[in-house]
Amino acid sequence: MSGNAETNVRIAPSALEALTRVTAWHGTSRDATIRELLTEHVAAQEQRQPEDRMTHISTVLRYPRPPRWRGDPRHDVPLRVRAPASLLQRARAVSLQLPGQHPRAHRDYQGRLLTDAVTTAIAQAEPFTDTFLTDLLPLLRHGAAFGLWRLVVAASSTAPEKAALEKARAVRAGYRRTDTLLTPDQHHLLRVAEVLDEEEAWHAAMRFRIATVAARRYLTGPRAEAAEQALYEQGDAWHELQRKFLRTDWEGRSFRRRHGITSYDWTGRGGTAVWRAERRANLEYLEDWLVDRAKGDPAAGVMEDSGAPLWLLRTPAAWSAHAPWSASGRVSRLCASWVAEGRLLAFPYRNRQAFWPLQRQQGTPGPAPVPGFESVAAAAAGLRPDKVTGFIEAVLIDWSHTFAEEPGVRTVLDLPADRARRFGLITAEEQHRAMAEARAMTLRTMDDFIAWAAEEGASEFDLHRLKEARGSARAFHRLTRTYPRHARPKFRVAWATWAWPGGSVAAELAAGTPPDLVRWLAAAAHSASSLILERAMEQAWHHAFDRYGFRM
Repeated sequence: MSGNAETNVRIAPSALEALTRVTAWHGTSRDATIRELLTEHVAAQEQRQPEDRMTHISTVLRYPRPPRWRGDPRHDVPLRVRAPASLLQRARAVSLQLPGQHPRAHRDYQGRLLTDAVTTAIAQAEPFTDTFLTDLLPLLRHGAAFGLWRLVVAASSTAPEKAALEKARAVRAGYRRTDTLLTPDQHHLLRVAEVLDEEEAWHAAMRFRIATVAARRYLTGPRAEAAEQALYEQGDAWHELQRKFLRTDWEGRSFRRRHGITSYDWTGRGGTAVWRAERRANLEYLEDWLVDRAKGDPAAGVMEDSGAPLWLLRTPAAWSAHAPWSASGRVSRLCASWVAEGRLLAFPYRNRQAFWPLQRQQGTPGPAPVPGFESVAAAAAGLRPDKVTGFIEAVLIDWSHTFAEEPGVRTVLDLPADRARRFGLITAEEQHRAMAEARAMTLRTMDDFIAWAAEEGASEFDLHRLKEARGSARAFHRLTRTYPRHARPKFRVAWATWAWPGGSVAAELAAGTPPDLVRWLAAAAHSASSLILERAMEQAWHHAFDRYGFRM
Protein backbone atom coordinates (compact mmCIF):
# COMPACT_ATOMS: atom_id res chain seq x y z
CA MET A 1 0.00 0.00 0.00
CA SER A 2 1.55 3.31 -1.05
CA GLY A 3 1.96 6.19 1.37
CA ASN A 4 2.78 3.99 4.35
CA ALA A 5 5.74 4.41 6.67
CA GLU A 6 7.54 1.27 7.79
CA THR A 7 8.96 0.62 11.25
CA ASN A 8 9.49 -2.29 13.62
CA VAL A 9 8.43 -3.05 17.16
CA ARG A 10 9.29 -5.96 19.43
CA ILE A 11 6.41 -7.69 21.19
CA ALA A 12 5.81 -10.81 23.28
CA PRO A 13 5.52 -14.08 21.31
CA SER A 14 2.05 -14.59 22.78
CA ALA A 15 0.98 -11.21 21.37
CA LEU A 16 2.21 -12.24 17.93
CA GLU A 17 0.24 -15.48 18.19
CA ALA A 18 -2.88 -13.50 19.07
CA LEU A 19 -2.28 -11.23 16.08
CA THR A 20 -1.98 -14.30 13.85
CA ARG A 21 -5.41 -15.48 15.03
CA VAL A 22 -6.97 -12.08 14.39
CA THR A 23 -5.40 -11.99 10.92
CA ALA A 24 -6.93 -15.38 10.11
CA TRP A 25 -10.38 -14.24 11.25
CA HIS A 26 -10.20 -11.04 9.22
CA GLY A 27 -8.91 -12.82 6.15
CA THR A 28 -6.50 -9.95 5.45
CA SER A 29 -2.74 -9.56 5.41
CA ARG A 30 -0.86 -9.00 8.64
CA ASP A 31 0.01 -5.43 7.62
CA ALA A 32 -3.64 -4.63 6.87
CA THR A 33 -4.78 -6.19 10.16
CA ILE A 34 -2.28 -4.13 12.15
CA ARG A 35 -3.43 -0.94 10.40
CA GLU A 36 -7.06 -1.75 11.16
CA LEU A 37 -6.40 -2.56 14.82
CA LEU A 38 -4.25 0.56 15.27
CA THR A 39 -6.83 2.78 13.60
CA GLU A 40 -9.60 1.54 15.92
CA HIS A 41 -7.35 1.73 18.97
CA VAL A 42 -6.14 5.28 18.27
CA ALA A 43 -9.66 6.54 17.54
CA ALA A 44 -10.89 5.14 20.87
CA GLN A 45 -7.88 6.49 22.81
CA GLU A 46 -8.32 9.98 21.40
CA GLN A 47 -11.91 10.07 22.68
CA ARG A 48 -10.77 9.35 26.25
CA GLN A 49 -9.24 11.65 28.84
CA PRO A 50 -5.47 11.06 29.18
CA GLU A 51 -5.83 9.24 32.51
CA ASP A 52 -8.61 7.01 31.07
CA ARG A 53 -6.63 5.75 28.09
CA MET A 54 -5.79 2.06 28.09
CA THR A 55 -2.45 0.31 28.25
CA HIS A 56 -1.31 -3.29 28.49
CA ILE A 57 0.27 -4.57 31.67
CA SER A 58 3.35 -5.67 29.71
CA THR A 59 4.17 -2.01 29.00
CA VAL A 60 4.03 -1.11 32.69
CA LEU A 61 6.26 -4.07 33.57
CA ARG A 62 8.53 -3.68 30.50
CA TYR A 63 7.88 -7.25 29.40
CA PRO A 64 9.55 -8.96 27.64
CA ARG A 65 12.63 -7.40 29.17
CA PRO A 66 15.51 -6.48 26.85
CA PRO A 67 18.70 -8.54 27.16
CA ARG A 68 21.01 -7.29 29.86
CA TRP A 69 24.22 -7.82 27.91
CA ARG A 70 25.06 -7.75 24.24
CA GLY A 71 24.77 -11.26 22.86
CA ASP A 72 22.24 -12.43 25.47
CA PRO A 73 19.18 -14.18 23.98
CA ARG A 74 16.07 -12.09 23.36
CA HIS A 75 12.63 -13.17 24.55
CA ASP A 76 10.61 -10.86 22.32
CA VAL A 77 9.94 -11.09 18.60
CA PRO A 78 10.13 -8.42 15.88
CA LEU A 79 6.99 -7.20 14.16
CA ARG A 80 6.96 -5.01 11.07
CA VAL A 81 4.42 -2.19 11.12
CA ARG A 82 3.39 -0.54 7.86
CA ALA A 83 0.96 2.32 8.35
CA PRO A 84 0.51 5.98 7.44
CA ALA A 85 3.05 8.15 9.26
CA SER A 86 0.22 10.27 10.66
CA LEU A 87 -1.39 7.19 12.25
CA LEU A 88 1.92 6.13 13.83
CA GLN A 89 2.38 9.64 15.22
CA ARG A 90 -1.14 9.65 16.68
CA ALA A 91 -0.57 6.18 18.14
CA ARG A 92 2.55 7.33 19.97
CA ALA A 93 0.75 10.44 21.27
CA VAL A 94 -1.91 8.37 23.08
CA SER A 95 0.41 5.65 24.45
CA LEU A 96 1.76 5.20 27.95
CA GLN A 97 4.97 7.03 28.81
CA LEU A 98 6.06 6.60 32.41
CA PRO A 99 7.71 9.51 34.27
CA GLY A 100 11.36 9.76 33.28
CA GLN A 101 10.93 7.88 30.00
CA HIS A 102 11.82 9.50 26.68
CA PRO A 103 11.50 8.40 23.03
CA ARG A 104 15.27 8.57 22.54
CA ALA A 105 17.38 7.80 25.57
CA HIS A 106 19.52 5.18 27.28
CA ARG A 107 17.82 1.81 26.87
CA ASP A 108 16.64 1.79 30.50
CA TYR A 109 14.87 5.12 29.94
CA GLN A 110 13.33 4.50 26.51
CA GLY A 111 9.57 4.74 26.29
CA ARG A 112 8.12 2.01 24.04
CA LEU A 113 5.24 4.11 22.75
CA LEU A 114 4.46 2.33 19.49
CA THR A 115 5.02 -1.08 21.09
CA ASP A 116 2.44 -0.13 23.72
CA ALA A 117 -0.05 0.96 21.05
CA VAL A 118 0.35 -2.23 19.00
CA THR A 119 0.28 -4.56 22.02
CA THR A 120 -2.77 -2.86 23.55
CA ALA A 121 -4.60 -2.88 20.21
CA ILE A 122 -3.96 -6.62 19.81
CA ALA A 123 -5.03 -7.39 23.40
CA GLN A 124 -8.31 -5.52 22.98
CA ALA A 125 -9.10 -7.56 19.87
CA GLU A 126 -7.81 -10.90 21.13
CA PRO A 127 -6.65 -11.36 24.76
CA PHE A 128 -3.41 -13.29 25.17
CA THR A 129 -1.35 -14.66 28.01
CA ASP A 130 1.76 -16.69 28.77
CA THR A 131 3.59 -18.02 31.81
CA PHE A 132 4.63 -14.47 32.83
CA LEU A 133 1.29 -12.74 32.20
CA THR A 134 -0.91 -15.46 33.68
CA ASP A 135 -3.47 -14.12 36.21
CA LEU A 136 -2.35 -10.48 35.76
CA LEU A 137 -5.06 -7.96 34.87
CA PRO A 138 -4.17 -7.47 31.18
CA LEU A 139 -5.52 -3.98 30.54
CA LEU A 140 -5.50 -0.99 32.85
CA ARG A 141 -6.01 2.73 32.56
CA HIS A 142 -3.08 5.12 32.34
CA GLY A 143 -4.09 6.63 35.68
CA ALA A 144 -3.81 3.22 37.35
CA ALA A 145 -0.49 2.54 35.62
CA PHE A 146 0.87 5.81 37.01
CA GLY A 147 -0.48 4.91 40.46
CA LEU A 148 1.34 1.57 40.38
CA TRP A 149 4.54 3.17 39.08
CA ARG A 150 4.54 5.86 41.80
CA LEU A 151 4.32 3.10 44.41
CA VAL A 152 7.30 1.38 42.78
CA VAL A 153 9.23 4.66 42.85
CA ALA A 154 8.39 5.09 46.54
CA ALA A 155 9.52 1.54 47.30
CA SER A 156 12.85 1.94 45.54
CA SER A 157 13.68 5.59 46.24
CA THR A 158 17.30 6.25 47.11
CA ALA A 159 18.67 8.45 49.86
CA PRO A 160 18.97 11.60 47.66
CA GLU A 161 15.33 11.27 46.59
CA LYS A 162 14.11 10.65 50.13
CA ALA A 163 16.10 13.65 51.36
CA ALA A 164 14.43 15.93 48.80
CA LEU A 165 10.97 14.59 49.65
CA GLU A 166 11.65 14.90 53.38
CA LYS A 167 12.63 18.58 52.99
CA ALA A 168 9.35 19.20 51.18
CA ARG A 169 7.37 17.42 53.89
CA ALA A 170 9.07 19.57 56.54
CA VAL A 171 8.08 22.71 54.60
CA ARG A 172 4.45 21.57 54.37
CA ALA A 173 4.38 20.70 58.08
CA GLY A 174 5.83 24.07 59.03
CA TYR A 175 3.34 25.88 56.82
CA ARG A 176 0.39 24.06 58.42
CA ARG A 177 1.65 24.93 61.91
CA THR A 178 2.44 28.62 61.39
CA ASP A 179 0.32 29.53 58.34
CA THR A 180 3.08 31.91 57.20
CA LEU A 181 3.96 32.77 53.62
CA LEU A 182 6.46 30.48 51.97
CA THR A 183 9.84 31.80 50.90
CA PRO A 184 11.05 31.36 47.29
CA ASP A 185 13.45 28.63 48.46
CA GLN A 186 10.56 26.79 50.13
CA HIS A 187 8.45 27.07 46.98
CA HIS A 188 11.41 25.63 45.08
CA LEU A 189 11.68 22.65 47.45
CA LEU A 190 7.98 21.91 47.04
CA ARG A 191 8.12 22.13 43.25
CA VAL A 192 11.20 19.88 43.05
CA ALA A 193 9.46 17.29 45.23
CA GLU A 194 6.34 17.50 43.07
CA VAL A 195 8.35 16.97 39.88
CA LEU A 196 10.27 14.13 41.50
CA ASP A 197 7.05 12.46 42.63
CA GLU A 198 5.05 12.83 39.42
CA GLU A 199 7.27 13.65 36.44
CA GLU A 200 10.89 12.54 36.88
CA ALA A 201 12.20 9.12 37.80
CA TRP A 202 15.21 6.94 37.20
CA HIS A 203 14.78 3.61 35.45
CA ALA A 204 16.48 0.26 35.78
CA ALA A 205 15.57 -3.41 35.44
CA MET A 206 15.35 -3.59 39.23
CA ARG A 207 12.43 -1.14 39.32
CA PHE A 208 10.48 -3.19 36.80
CA ARG A 209 11.10 -6.30 38.91
CA ILE A 210 9.60 -4.49 41.88
CA ALA A 211 6.72 -3.39 39.63
CA THR A 212 6.16 -7.07 38.77
CA VAL A 213 6.07 -8.01 42.45
CA ALA A 214 3.58 -5.21 43.16
CA ALA A 215 1.42 -6.14 40.14
CA ARG A 216 1.23 -9.76 41.22
CA ARG A 217 0.21 -8.62 44.68
CA TYR A 218 -2.47 -6.12 43.67
CA LEU A 219 -3.55 -6.89 40.09
CA THR A 220 -4.32 -10.60 40.34
CA GLY A 221 -7.25 -12.52 41.75
CA PRO A 222 -10.88 -11.50 42.32
CA ARG A 223 -9.98 -8.03 43.68
CA ALA A 224 -7.75 -7.05 40.75
CA GLU A 225 -10.29 -4.64 39.24
CA ALA A 226 -10.95 -3.01 42.62
CA ALA A 227 -7.20 -2.59 43.09
CA GLU A 228 -6.95 -1.05 39.62
CA GLN A 229 -9.62 1.45 40.63
CA ALA A 230 -7.72 2.29 43.82
CA LEU A 231 -4.50 2.78 41.88
CA TYR A 232 -6.41 5.00 39.46
CA GLU A 233 -8.00 7.16 42.18
CA GLN A 234 -4.85 7.44 44.33
CA GLY A 235 -6.91 8.34 47.38
CA ASP A 236 -6.14 8.29 51.09
CA ALA A 237 -5.47 4.55 51.25
CA TRP A 238 -3.10 4.82 48.28
CA HIS A 239 -1.21 7.73 49.86
CA GLU A 240 -0.84 5.79 53.10
CA LEU A 241 0.54 2.85 51.12
CA GLN A 242 2.94 5.19 49.32
CA ARG A 243 4.24 6.51 52.66
CA LYS A 244 4.61 2.94 53.89
CA PHE A 245 6.58 1.98 50.78
CA LEU A 246 8.92 4.94 51.31
CA ARG A 247 9.73 3.52 54.75
CA THR A 248 10.01 -0.13 53.62
CA ASP A 249 13.37 -1.75 52.96
CA TRP A 250 12.48 -3.35 49.63
CA GLU A 251 16.20 -3.70 49.05
CA GLY A 252 16.59 -5.93 52.09
CA ARG A 253 18.51 -9.15 51.68
CA SER A 254 15.50 -11.48 51.97
CA PHE A 255 13.51 -9.50 49.37
CA ARG A 256 16.41 -9.49 46.93
CA ARG A 257 16.93 -13.24 47.37
CA ARG A 258 13.23 -14.02 46.74
CA HIS A 259 12.88 -11.84 43.65
CA GLY A 260 16.33 -11.96 42.07
CA ILE A 261 17.14 -8.27 42.59
CA THR A 262 20.80 -7.34 42.89
CA SER A 263 22.31 -5.31 45.70
CA TYR A 264 23.67 -2.69 43.30
CA ASP A 265 23.72 0.80 44.82
CA TRP A 266 21.34 3.00 42.77
CA THR A 267 22.23 6.18 44.69
CA GLY A 268 23.82 7.76 41.61
CA ARG A 269 20.67 7.38 39.55
CA GLY A 270 18.65 8.78 42.42
CA GLY A 271 20.95 11.79 42.60
CA THR A 272 20.58 12.47 38.88
CA ALA A 273 16.78 12.16 39.17
CA VAL A 274 16.84 14.90 41.81
CA TRP A 275 19.12 16.96 39.56
CA ARG A 276 16.69 16.60 36.64
CA ALA A 277 13.78 17.62 38.87
CA GLU A 278 15.67 20.74 39.97
CA ARG A 279 16.62 21.44 36.37
CA ARG A 280 12.99 21.22 35.25
CA ALA A 281 11.93 23.59 38.02
CA ASN A 282 14.67 26.04 37.05
CA LEU A 283 13.55 25.99 33.41
CA GLU A 284 10.02 26.77 34.56
CA TYR A 285 11.39 29.82 36.38
CA LEU A 286 13.13 30.86 33.16
CA GLU A 287 9.87 30.56 31.23
CA ASP A 288 8.06 32.64 33.86
CA TRP A 289 10.79 35.27 33.64
CA LEU A 290 10.53 35.45 29.86
CA VAL A 291 6.73 35.69 29.85
CA ASP A 292 6.17 37.89 32.91
CA ARG A 293 8.91 40.46 32.33
CA ALA A 294 7.50 43.96 32.28
CA LYS A 295 9.08 47.23 31.24
CA GLY A 296 11.77 48.18 33.74
CA ASP A 297 12.23 44.64 35.12
CA PRO A 298 15.80 43.28 35.41
CA ALA A 299 17.20 42.09 32.08
CA ALA A 300 19.53 39.54 33.69
CA GLY A 301 19.09 36.52 35.92
CA VAL A 302 21.20 33.70 37.33
CA MET A 303 20.54 30.10 36.34
CA GLU A 304 21.53 27.80 39.19
CA ASP A 305 22.77 24.24 39.33
CA SER A 306 22.25 22.38 42.61
CA GLY A 307 21.88 25.69 44.44
CA ALA A 308 25.07 27.26 43.02
CA PRO A 309 25.35 29.78 40.16
CA LEU A 310 25.77 28.11 36.77
CA TRP A 311 25.62 31.01 34.31
CA LEU A 312 24.19 34.49 33.90
CA LEU A 313 21.35 35.00 31.43
CA ARG A 314 20.97 38.39 29.79
CA THR A 315 18.10 39.37 27.53
CA PRO A 316 17.86 42.56 25.49
CA ALA A 317 15.60 44.83 27.54
CA ALA A 318 12.97 45.14 24.81
CA TRP A 319 12.61 41.38 24.23
CA SER A 320 9.81 39.41 25.87
CA ALA A 321 7.70 36.29 25.42
CA HIS A 322 3.93 36.27 24.98
CA ALA A 323 1.61 33.42 25.98
CA PRO A 324 -1.93 34.10 24.68
CA TRP A 325 -4.76 32.56 26.68
CA SER A 326 -6.71 31.64 23.56
CA ALA A 327 -5.06 29.34 21.04
CA SER A 328 -7.57 30.42 18.37
CA GLY A 329 -7.35 34.18 18.93
CA ARG A 330 -5.93 36.66 16.47
CA VAL A 331 -2.64 37.09 18.38
CA SER A 332 -2.09 33.32 18.57
CA ARG A 333 -2.75 32.88 14.87
CA LEU A 334 -0.45 35.77 14.01
CA CYS A 335 2.36 34.44 16.23
CA ALA A 336 1.92 30.94 14.81
CA SER A 337 2.34 32.34 11.31
CA TRP A 338 5.57 34.06 12.39
CA VAL A 339 6.82 30.74 13.83
CA ALA A 340 6.06 29.06 10.51
CA GLU A 341 8.03 31.81 8.75
CA GLY A 342 11.03 31.22 11.02
CA ARG A 343 10.77 34.61 12.76
CA LEU A 344 9.78 33.37 16.26
CA LEU A 345 10.22 30.35 18.52
CA ALA A 346 7.33 28.64 20.31
CA PHE A 347 7.50 26.59 23.51
CA PRO A 348 4.92 24.89 25.80
CA TYR A 349 4.01 27.08 28.76
CA ARG A 350 1.49 26.17 31.51
CA ASN A 351 -0.99 24.40 29.20
CA ARG A 352 -0.55 27.17 26.66
CA GLN A 353 1.94 28.06 23.99
CA ALA A 354 4.39 30.93 24.39
CA PHE A 355 6.12 32.84 21.61
CA TRP A 356 9.57 34.45 21.82
CA PRO A 357 11.11 36.95 21.19
CA LEU A 358 8.69 39.80 20.61
CA GLN A 359 9.24 43.51 21.01
CA ARG A 360 7.24 46.66 20.46
CA GLN A 361 8.26 48.73 17.47
CA GLN A 362 7.24 52.15 16.32
CA GLY A 363 4.46 52.12 13.76
CA THR A 364 3.03 48.74 14.85
CA PRO A 365 -0.11 48.31 17.00
CA GLY A 366 1.35 45.44 19.03
CA PRO A 367 4.50 43.41 19.60
CA ALA A 368 6.35 42.16 16.53
CA PRO A 369 9.24 39.74 15.90
CA VAL A 370 12.77 40.95 16.52
CA PRO A 371 14.34 41.99 13.20
CA GLY A 372 16.96 39.53 12.00
CA PHE A 373 15.94 36.76 14.42
CA GLU A 374 15.58 34.36 11.48
CA SER A 375 19.27 33.47 11.78
CA VAL A 376 18.80 32.34 15.39
CA ALA A 377 15.54 30.51 14.68
CA ALA A 378 17.23 28.62 11.86
CA ALA A 379 19.68 27.12 14.38
CA ALA A 380 16.70 25.73 16.33
CA ALA A 381 15.13 24.02 13.32
CA GLY A 382 14.11 20.45 14.11
CA LEU A 383 14.10 20.80 17.90
CA ARG A 384 11.27 19.13 19.78
CA PRO A 385 8.96 21.67 21.48
CA ASP A 386 10.13 20.60 24.95
CA LYS A 387 13.74 21.40 23.97
CA VAL A 388 13.10 24.97 22.82
CA THR A 389 13.38 26.53 26.29
CA GLY A 390 16.87 25.06 26.66
CA PHE A 391 17.81 26.56 23.30
CA ILE A 392 16.52 29.98 24.39
CA GLU A 393 18.59 29.67 27.55
CA ALA A 394 21.70 28.98 25.45
CA VAL A 395 21.03 32.06 23.32
CA LEU A 396 20.84 34.24 26.46
CA ILE A 397 23.96 32.93 28.28
CA ASP A 398 26.53 35.66 28.90
CA TRP A 399 29.67 33.62 28.33
CA SER A 400 31.93 36.47 29.46
CA HIS A 401 30.45 36.71 32.97
CA THR A 402 32.32 35.26 35.93
CA PHE A 403 31.02 34.58 39.43
CA ALA A 404 32.81 35.11 42.72
CA GLU A 405 31.81 31.53 43.52
CA GLU A 406 33.29 29.20 40.90
CA PRO A 407 30.65 26.98 39.21
CA GLY A 408 30.96 23.26 39.77
CA VAL A 409 31.55 22.67 36.05
CA ARG A 410 33.56 24.54 33.45
CA THR A 411 31.21 26.98 31.69
CA VAL A 412 33.11 28.12 28.61
CA LEU A 413 31.94 28.31 25.01
CA ASP A 414 34.73 26.48 23.16
CA LEU A 415 34.51 27.06 19.41
CA PRO A 416 36.36 24.97 16.78
CA ALA A 417 39.49 26.89 15.88
CA ASP A 418 39.12 26.28 12.14
CA ARG A 419 35.60 27.71 12.04
CA ALA A 420 36.64 30.62 14.25
CA ARG A 421 39.45 31.36 11.79
CA ARG A 422 37.04 31.11 8.85
CA PHE A 423 34.74 33.71 10.42
CA GLY A 424 37.70 35.98 11.11
CA LEU A 425 37.45 35.69 14.88
CA ILE A 426 41.09 34.60 15.27
CA THR A 427 44.27 34.89 13.21
CA ALA A 428 46.05 32.07 11.43
CA GLU A 429 48.77 32.18 14.08
CA GLU A 430 46.20 31.74 16.86
CA GLN A 431 44.66 28.80 15.02
CA HIS A 432 48.05 27.10 14.64
CA ARG A 433 48.76 27.65 18.33
CA ALA A 434 45.44 26.05 19.26
CA MET A 435 46.19 23.08 17.01
CA ALA A 436 49.63 22.60 18.58
CA GLU A 437 48.15 22.72 22.09
CA ALA A 438 45.50 20.16 21.14
CA ARG A 439 48.11 17.85 19.65
CA ALA A 440 50.27 18.11 22.76
CA MET A 441 47.27 17.33 24.95
CA THR A 442 46.41 14.26 22.85
CA LEU A 443 50.00 13.00 23.10
CA ARG A 444 49.92 13.40 26.90
CA THR A 445 46.71 11.36 26.99
CA MET A 446 48.39 8.68 24.86
CA ASP A 447 51.44 8.59 27.15
CA ASP A 448 49.19 8.28 30.20
CA PHE A 449 47.40 5.34 28.60
CA ILE A 450 50.70 3.65 27.75
CA ALA A 451 51.89 4.13 31.34
CA TRP A 452 48.63 2.60 32.61
CA ALA A 453 49.00 -0.38 30.24
CA ALA A 454 52.56 -0.95 31.48
CA GLU A 455 51.40 -0.92 35.11
CA GLU A 456 48.68 -3.45 34.20
CA GLY A 457 51.32 -5.85 32.87
CA ALA A 458 50.99 -5.34 29.10
CA SER A 459 53.60 -7.19 27.07
CA GLU A 460 56.54 -5.41 25.45
CA PHE A 461 55.01 -6.17 22.06
CA ASP A 462 51.72 -4.49 22.99
CA LEU A 463 53.49 -1.49 24.48
CA HIS A 464 55.58 -1.16 21.33
CA ARG A 465 52.42 -1.18 19.19
CA LEU A 466 50.89 1.59 21.32
CA LYS A 467 54.03 3.71 21.05
CA GLU A 468 54.19 3.19 17.28
CA ALA A 469 50.56 4.31 16.96
CA ARG A 470 51.16 7.68 18.66
CA GLY A 471 51.34 9.26 15.21
CA SER A 472 47.73 8.33 14.40
CA ALA A 473 44.92 9.06 16.83
CA ARG A 474 42.59 6.68 14.98
CA ALA A 475 45.07 3.80 15.11
CA PHE A 476 45.84 4.46 18.78
CA HIS A 477 42.14 4.53 19.65
CA ARG A 478 41.64 1.22 17.85
CA LEU A 479 44.37 -0.35 19.99
CA THR A 480 42.91 1.01 23.25
CA ARG A 481 39.70 -0.86 22.53
CA THR A 482 41.54 -4.18 22.88
CA TYR A 483 41.82 -3.55 26.64
CA PRO A 484 38.96 -4.27 29.10
CA ARG A 485 36.28 -1.64 28.58
CA HIS A 486 35.45 -0.96 32.22
CA ALA A 487 39.09 -0.95 33.37
CA ARG A 488 40.88 1.09 30.73
CA PRO A 489 41.24 4.88 30.99
CA LYS A 490 39.12 6.89 28.57
CA PHE A 491 41.02 8.04 25.51
CA ARG A 492 39.80 11.17 23.80
CA VAL A 493 41.37 13.23 21.06
CA ALA A 494 41.72 16.88 22.05
CA TRP A 495 40.28 19.26 19.48
CA ALA A 496 41.73 22.62 18.58
CA THR A 497 39.34 25.14 20.12
CA TRP A 498 39.12 28.82 20.93
CA ALA A 499 37.24 30.16 23.95
CA TRP A 500 34.58 32.67 22.94
CA PRO A 501 35.33 35.89 24.89
CA GLY A 502 32.06 37.67 24.08
CA GLY A 503 28.65 37.82 25.69
CA SER A 504 25.41 36.19 24.59
CA VAL A 505 24.20 35.24 21.13
CA ALA A 506 21.26 37.60 21.68
CA ALA A 507 23.69 40.46 22.28
CA GLU A 508 25.52 39.62 19.05
CA LEU A 509 22.25 39.72 17.12
CA ALA A 510 21.32 43.06 18.68
CA ALA A 511 24.79 44.44 17.81
CA GLY A 512 24.31 43.65 14.11
CA THR A 513 26.67 40.69 13.80
CA PRO A 514 26.41 39.00 10.36
CA PRO A 515 23.54 36.44 10.19
CA ASP A 516 25.78 33.47 9.24
CA LEU A 517 27.96 34.04 12.30
CA VAL A 518 24.93 34.51 14.56
CA ARG A 519 23.39 31.26 13.34
CA TRP A 520 26.64 29.37 13.90
CA LEU A 521 27.11 30.88 17.36
CA ALA A 522 23.54 29.97 18.33
CA ALA A 523 24.05 26.34 17.31
CA ALA A 524 27.43 26.21 19.05
CA ALA A 525 26.05 27.78 22.24
CA HIS A 526 23.21 25.25 22.38
CA SER A 527 25.57 22.34 21.81
CA ALA A 528 28.04 23.62 24.42
CA SER A 529 25.39 24.32 27.05
CA SER A 530 23.88 20.84 26.53
CA LEU A 531 27.30 19.26 27.06
CA ILE A 532 27.92 21.38 30.17
CA LEU A 533 24.56 20.29 31.59
CA GLU A 534 25.40 16.64 30.93
CA ARG A 535 28.62 17.11 32.89
CA ALA A 536 26.70 18.81 35.69
CA MET A 537 24.32 15.84 35.85
CA GLU A 538 27.29 13.46 35.90
CA GLN A 539 28.73 15.48 38.76
CA ALA A 540 25.41 15.15 40.61
CA TRP A 541 25.77 11.37 40.18
CA HIS A 542 29.20 11.44 41.86
CA HIS A 543 28.07 13.84 44.60
CA ALA A 544 25.16 11.54 45.44
CA PHE A 545 27.56 8.65 45.97
CA ASP A 546 29.95 10.81 47.98
CA ARG A 547 27.18 11.89 50.34
CA TYR A 548 24.73 8.98 50.43
CA GLY A 549 26.47 6.00 48.84
CA PHE A 550 26.94 2.62 50.46
CA ARG A 551 29.59 2.52 53.17
CA MET A 552 31.36 -0.65 54.26
